[in-house]
Amino acid sequence: MASKQSRLEEDLSCPICGSILQKPVVLFCRHRFCKHCLESFWNGGGTCECPLCCQPSSMGELLVNKMLEKTCECFLKERCKNDPLACKEHGEKLTLFCLEDLEPTCSKCESLSNHMGHRLYPLYEASQDCKEELKNALKPLKDKLKLFQKAKLTCEQTTQHIKSQAENTERQIREAFETLQQFLRDEEASRLSMLKQEKMQKSQIMNDKIEHLENDITSLTNTIKTVEQEMKSQDIPFLKNYKDTIKRTWHVPQDPVMITDSLLDVAKHLGSLKFKIWERMQEIIQYTPVTLDPNTAASCFLLSDDLTTLQCCSETFNLPDNPERFDISAEMLGSEGFKSGRHSWDVEVKNNTYWVIGVASASINRKGKNVLTPAEGFWTIRLRNGEYKACTAPWSPLTMSKEPLVVVRVVLDMDRSKVSFYNPRERTALFTFTDIITPRAFPYFCSACKEQPLKVLPGRLSVTVD
Repeated sequence: MASKQSRLEEDLSCPICGSILQKPVVLFCRHRFCKHCLESFWNGGGTCECPLCCQPSSMGELLVNKMLEKTCECFLKERCKNDPLACKEHGEKLTLFCLEDLEPTCSKCESLSNHMGHRLYPLYEASQDCKEELKNALKPLKDKLKLFQKAKLTCEQTTQHIKSQAENTERQIREAFETLQQFLRDEEASRLSMLKQEKMQKSQIMNDKIEHLENDITSLTNTIKTVEQEMKSQDIPFLKNYKDTIKRTWHVPQDPVMITDSLLDVAKHLGSLKFKIWERMQEIIQYTPVTLDPNTAASCFLLSDDLTTLQCCSETFNLPDNPERFDISAEMLGSEGFKSGRHSWDVEVKNNTYWVIGVASASINRKGKNVLTPAEGFWTIRLRNGEYKACTAPWSPLTMSKEPLVVVRVVLDMDRSKVSFYNPRERTALFTFTDIITPRAFPYFCSACKEQPLKVLPGRLSVTVD
């Protein structure tokens, strides 16, 4: 079918312009041409002869063959319907490209349609140029696609991390409550045991007292019964036994005395019971004034389950790159920021050879490398290469004794816009930053030492009663 169509197209094509015949004329030699093409060919200096076989002809032969013209029109209409590579308006092959309308056209469109006067150039060249243009246009789209794919991967990693966080957190919550519940069970058992012991002791005392009273009652009962029987005897026997009988009445026991403190000390067992249990619960409870925020921790940190200890590791952990997380330096923040008030926490830096601690503004950059200066939102001190310095601009040495620091106390006073650092063991000041300008400050930690961790120490608990 395709071969037949090709042969028909070849038969209906003008040998001069290569397009389907328009106003076709048939010379005496039976060769077919567009009337306009043949006139132009002859008027261009050629003799009136067939351009193909050179047989003589004349202008008188240029009569439009109506039947052939109709056949050509029908062929073009059919090709408009069925050939996707043909011009929908003229049925001709698409051979040009319009730069104004950015669409392919045929040769007739250039002079007979909406593309008249437009810039047109060959289809192949247009295709190469447009492909190159699209290639350049695709580059930012591909870059954008990579960005979205990376964001999707981060979201997928975050979803998995959320699941892991939930499982780990649930386990620790259950362990914490199990510890508390076990304490309560032990405390309950202890107090019930004390109650049982007191019950047994006081019950035994009362049983002994009852036994003693029963003995006295039996003795008195026997004496009364004996005397009453003697009193019923005849005079002479009665009098003969009177001396022994009267002596029986002389052995009278003392009046019974009730035992004091015989009842259970209920007040001791129930008085402020819940308060006393809560007071004793402090033995198993620790309060840490600052809790580390694992969502800000760089991927090189390993945190303790209670979020008080951070250890820098040689390996990196697969963590989602969420906006809060530091991505380059070994840095992290505390979980709670402070807007007002006075706050204090102790950090154990013992044997750690590279650390930075202090406070940071909530607006600091979490991505990339930071410059730890007040101008950038950091108020910190550090140990590096054996030197203790405050991270000012330029750095300032700390007021130090000869002994290395074991614990550093950070005291943040948001109301006075200052943060101070102390050596609590020697009760000496190390450095103070003033003019802390930030609406919210977070505890800040940095450690590159892989041998020793940093640890936030628990605060001292006390119960006071007004």
